[in-house]
Amino acid sequence: MIRRCPEHGFFRGEVCPCGEPGQILLDDERTEKLGRLVAGALRHFPDDLGLAIDSRGWVDLDSLTKAIRTRYHWADKDLLIALVQSDPKKRYEIEERYIRARYGHSVDVDLDYPMNTVPALYYGASEEEAGRILEVGLKSASQRYVHLSTTSEKAWFVGTFRTKIPIIIEVDAQAAQNDGITMMTVSEEIVISENIPPIYLNLVSAEG
Repeated sequence: MIRRCPEHGFFRGEVCPCGEPGQILLDDERTEKLGRLVAGALRHFPDDLGLAIDSRGWVDLDSLTKAIRTRYHWADKDLLIALVQSDPKKRYEIEERYIRARYGHSVDVDLDYPMNTVPALYYGASEEEAGRILEVGLKSASQRYVHLSTTSEKAWFVGTFRTKIPIIIEVDAQAAQNDGITMMTVSEEIVISENIPPIYLNLVSAEG
């Protein structure tokens, strides 16, 4: 559910952190529908909606709004902005007239975030995946970049979406970057990377 606080703007949930219940803009069902369509449009199938996406992943905000309204007549630019600004995962960003997904692309884009400065990064995998990864390296099967976590705790949490008890793999990011592998900081918790050969990987633990 997305609401608007008169003092702090858009937020998710029942009340703003300040205690204000705010005005309901989208219920849970419409928030999910709009979120799925935006994710698809900016990450996976812009062509299906007639959208032009540039090499850095940017799409014209007005064009996206018009495309979304062909599917959901109740959606408008204000609701799209509300979805972006209230997103706790910070999956999207808006700059002037353009919008893009910050990560998760399957379409071919070359993002331009700052270079990673964290010397060690982490990835949570199932036991079966971990053995394969340590043999052939970290490679993204369906996305443009490999997604890494800046802490082992975050990697554990992300890994639980794949398996009940994740195995944590540590990435020697400093060595990999020194050898020319591009790694970029998307947020305090997420780093995206080109494929990572096994020489830079090490099994840390199977515990969170």
